[in-house]
Amino acid sequence: MTTTQAPPESLVPSVAPVGDRGAGSWATRSAGPMLAAVLSLLAAVQALRLWEWRPGTPLSLAGDSPQLLTQVTAILDGARYQSTGHVGAPFGLNGSWFATADQLNFAAIRFIGLFTDDPATAATLFFLAGFPAAALSAYWLARQLGTHRPAAVMVGTLFAVLPGHQTWFSHPWIAAYWVVPLGLWLALRTLQGAILWPPVRDLRQPGPGRRPAVLLALRTVLVAVAVGLSDVYWVAFTLVLLGVALLVRMARTRRAVGLVPGVAAALFVALPCVISLALTTRGRAADVITSDLPAQRTIGEAERYSGKLIDLVLPWYEHRFEPFSFLTTAYGYAAPPSVEHPALGIVALVGVTGLLWVTVRNLASGHRVPAALGSLTALLLVALAFYTKGGLGSLFALFVTPQIRTWSRLVVVIGLLGLLAVGLWASRPGRSRGAAWPLAAGLILLGVLDQTNPGVAPDYTALRATQQDLTRFTSDLRAATGPGCAVFQLPVTRFPEEPPAGAMGDYDHFLPSLASPKDLAWSYGAMRGTSRADWQLALPVGDTPALLDDLAAAGFCAVEVDRAGYSTATATDPTADLTKALGPATAQTRDGGLTAYSLAPLRDAARARPAAEQATRRDDVLRPTLVTLGGSLVDLDGDGVPRQWTGPTADLRVATMGSAARTVTVSFDLVALDGKPGEVTVTGPVQGSTTISLTDAPTHVVLTIDAAPGLSTVTLTSAAEVTAIPGEDGAVASLRFDNLRVESATGSANATTGQQFAADSPPSGR
Repeated sequence: MTTTQAPPESLVPSVAPVGDRGAGSWATRSAGPMLAAVLSLLAAVQALRLWEWRPGTPLSLAGDSPQLLTQVTAILDGARYQSTGHVGAPFGLNGSWFATADQLNFAAIRFIGLFTDDPATAATLFFLAGFPAAALSAYWLARQLGTHRPAAVMVGTLFAVLPGHQTWFSHPWIAAYWVVPLGLWLALRTLQGAILWPPVRDLRQPGPGRRPAVLLALRTVLVAVAVGLSDVYWVAFTLVLLGVALLVRMARTRRAVGLVPGVAAALFVALPCVISLALTTRGRAADVITSDLPAQRTIGEAERYSGKLIDLVLPWYEHRFEPFSFLTTAYGYAAPPSVEHPALGIVALVGVTGLLWVTVRNLASGHRVPAALGSLTALLLVALAFYTKGGLGSLFALFVTPQIRTWSRLVVVIGLLGLLAVGLWASRPGRSRGAAWPLAAGLILLGVLDQTNPGVAPDYTALRATQQDLTRFTSDLRAATGPGCAVFQLPVTRFPEEPPAGAMGDYDHFLPSLASPKDLAWSYGAMRGTSRADWQLALPVGDTPALLDDLAAAGFCAVEVDRAGYSTATATDPTADLTKALGPATAQTRDGGLTAYSLAPLRDAARARPAAEQATRRDDVLRPTLVTLGGSLVDLDGDGVPRQWTGPTADLRVATMGSAARTVTVSFDLVALDGKPGEVTVTGPVQGSTTISLTDAPTHVVLTIDAAPGLSTVTLTSAAEVTAIPGEDGAVASLRFDNLRVESATGSANATTGQQFAADSPPSGR
């Protein structure tokens, strides 16, 4: 690679560059990084009370953890795109719709899978490995910047246990933030114009002089590719820092050719991520899109998921010292806390404050800021600008993409910069080397006590009991139904990122599948917005006998009910109706929260029908018609009538999941929120008039739509003024659609709307 660079500047002119190579034995050179790795692992062990853990026990079964464990199960099974037929029956989960670029993390899971096939054990080992991995990479970066070995051990150890890391089991790809120091190294080298690539002539020359050049190029490539194959957030943050570093270099040198090394590094980061995502999304081609797809971020989410500066000052909300945790919790009651509760810890906070203070003091006095501190401060200011609510992260969402929304995760970068600043301070020339190790030990002890809390370690006894109960429950169900059984799960819940029904956790429907034999399949988990999942929305969930007939026709052999989903006052627990129709439960958890019933009699009756009739009936159930409206989430008024706010332009989407065109008649009551008479123009495959006249009262509308196979869209456009939506925190609309219903659909026994499904389903308890 041809590189023409400005003369390299010392990254840390005030500290002699050092490293763990050169003089000394291998054992001497390895002592520092190994000590950092061991200390970080010990800190993790005490934080997680790991001596209480047993293989087969997950660190959590709450929040996103069931989804994570399902993903790990698919990876261990060798599935492409983290897809599996074990969930999402009968069509299975197509994970390419919820794609990530974490190929390095997935490879690590597969490697662990050589030694265990248990997803809970594999996920736990992967999570634990992230602690020493983060310590090693941060240690390496600190030594690259010129810190002494004791200070580098401190940086590595405390970076590995940043506040909250011990609770990130449900986000293991984010918790694998060991790549952040690698990305920061690329940004710092680019910012300072230091050597990233060897001259081409050195690569071409024969003899021993070529080897150092090859190793230098290989190091940069490996560092960049490792970042590029990690979580997309760490890729994005690295590219942001690299982009700013390139802009600063351009302003300093005014020579475009000097940007080539940094641009090349950025390409080696970006291309693996882009290629990984492109290959993953190829798996979507065979699916029919039926409604809103998951992971479609909006501009406003960058505000919601960014951080606040006070988060960096306050202690971690789970701090072991109760007055500290109370302080943060009390502030959270007074003002809404950031979603992911970012925190720095006292050592990193001192480093961040020191960086800003030294820079401001030097600039105010006319002195030059030392190159190392200036570089760290520049990247710190960039990270803070993107991290903060209403900052550059919001501009990024507006002008680039809203898909990167959780800018508060830049706390990891900010924390690393603060720790590096403390490491450089501890390595200043003139400081007694005899005091270096005691100082580092004191900082490590202070930091570990401040940043971790064994009081919030997992309750392993309760987790084991839950796991054993689920295993017994699914084994009983398997014994009663036999192999190859598909179990339908109630209440019908969309996956992913949908509010769960009643008091259920986000992904509780995954829990039985995680403990069940492989030859049982479960209905929950197909990707919403596709025909794999949305056929379930057309089921007659409010009519138990009709529902059971449909499920038997579709090939299901059992029904499982999570009774927590029916805990709200307006929900009706279906277990009484199921017992009346099917007899006593086939399997139950100890507390009765999960109850399963066999569909064997109904399934046998369905199988006794002629083959052609069976196929037609199955197709009726699995290939229905679904009508949805783009806009707000469905709300129910005081009388239980569903409604949505949208406009001035509204899209009415008709998903025909069968292979033939259908004529669909839909009805709804339309209200102009400004209360003024007006007209709504209708465009799309509709029969009859294309204009709707509105009055100051609700207007009943009936549309007949000729829907082709797949997704058809009818657009309604109004000139009504936009008005604030009640209770929607500033959101606006101009139209309200009430009681959207399907009156008829030719060639489809099952047809429904998103509003009908919401009205017939138990509401979320949140």
